[in-house]
Amino acid sequence: MGDNIGFVNESDAKSAISEVRSDSNDTNWCLFTYEDPKSNKIVVVSKGSGGLEELKGSLTKDQVGYGLLRQVDTIDASQTVKFAFINYVPEGIPRMQRARLGVYSGSVKKFIGQFHVDLNVSEPSELTDQVISEKIQDASGSGSRVIDKATGAKQGQTGSSMSSSSPAKGGSGSLEFSNTAELKDAINEVRKGSADWVLMSYEGNNSNNIILTGTGSGGADELLALLNDEMVGYALIRKTEKIDLTDATKFAFIRFVGDNVPRMLKARLGTHNGAITQFFSPYHVNLDVTQKSETSDDIIMKEISNASGTRVHVIPGEENKSQPATGVVTGQRAPPKATSSNTTKVPAAPKAQESSVKFADKDQILQDIKDVRSDNANWCLVGYEGKKGNTLVSLGKGTGGVSELLEHLDDDFTAYALVRKVDQIDSSSTTIKFALIYWMGEKTDRMHRARLGTHKGAVTELFSPYHVDLSVSSKSELSDDIILRMIQENSGSRSKVRA
Repeated sequence: MGDNIGFVNESDAKSAISEVRSDSNDTNWCLFTYEDPKSNKIVVVSKGSGGLEELKGSLTKDQVGYGLLRQVDTIDASQTVKFAFINYVPEGIPRMQRARLGVYSGSVKKFIGQFHVDLNVSEPSELTDQVISEKIQDASGSGSRVIDKATGAKQGQTGSSMSSSSPAKGGSGSLEFSNTAELKDAINEVRKGSADWVLMSYEGNNSNNIILTGTGSGGADELLALLNDEMVGYALIRKTEKIDLTDATKFAFIRFVGDNVPRMLKARLGTHNGAITQFFSPYHVNLDVTQKSETSDDIIMKEISNASGTRVHVIPGEENKSQPATGVVTGQRAPPKATSSNTTKVPAAPKAQESSVKFADKDQILQDIKDVRSDNANWCLVGYEGKKGNTLVSLGKGTGGVSELLEHLDDDFTAYALVRKVDQIDSSSTTIKFALIYWMGEKTDRMHRARLGTHKGAVTELFSPYHVDLSVSSKSELSDDIILRMIQENSGSRSKVRA
């Protein structure tokens, strides 16, 4: 297996996974860990039929755990089997082992096989049946999207859905909330409409204590005024989406990590993520940003309309081409299938966001994109002249897929790529899909990086339409398999059934 991962007994590991996936026995979970903290060999910890609570009983404070959990999702009168992958990394594991986990994680997931949702947690208390069920329902589309006007919660949920998000105790990096009642009251004010945003942050850069930073009714601009490059902020913002003649209340969760946040604080954020998102749930979309320019009322509404399926993605003049652009989305979530009411409304293509983007030879860039769409190439790459500045230039195109594209990427510049993929629906049906890649090398000039947020709108329009987008900074994060998996999960063509 890749990345130097091994197994003490691979047949036992495969057998445990098969038992969880099989309908012929009661086993509904299995758990793996490493033979010892310095080892790269995986062992089976346990398996059982007692569900999540039994699995949690096998987690310890000094061992990494990889779990596969079988759940039943009820849709109307029908039941479907779903699987959750649990990546448990407690705060007490040695630093050197923690550093190796990112290399091993992909191989572990590949070995375990297909699953519908994954959860990254550092405390057993972050895992509840409700949390997993909500993630599964959100992923499958069976969860309620209707918000109760009084509480802001999804219909069918109660206010207690947030009660399990009390601070996780344990290690020195444990997350805490300075005044849980005050923080929840502030969130409820947003859900009731008494305010339209709330912002929380850490008490200090060396603190794990979450405090209330501010709340208000002035929209994203007022919220952004409280953010700076040296802080981490978590915000909930309330928006109203007009669907035909109906106003629907929607919520967006924003995770802001400034460029100058100390490295030690950044390192702790991953262990806090589960508890933070649960504390702010439910919401309709989430945005992870590092620059103020990456967030605005317009950007938030665009993400909301992408997620709900109310945004039209048909480009004028493209409706009758042999490779239709219907269903093309630019968000991370696949929207529901469009109804006849919103497929007939085809507005003019959106204008590019106001920015200082220029083109050295726009005709050449447009020709490269056209070649990808017409199957004369399966990738094209656009970057900045001299690796800095505001002028976009063509960096190449080819027919060798992602592996060929990767040869043109370096870690000291930013670039944008369009990749063409074939999605096999069944033995006789295929569809053409497109992925937009945002490449930002880890050594990209800092001042240049700070300006790129203002270019995003123009870049998005340049490459539209496409089906999925990926933001990556390392070549290991990009492959044909990764892109195809995202496309299939978005389109629903990815098989969840195992033989």
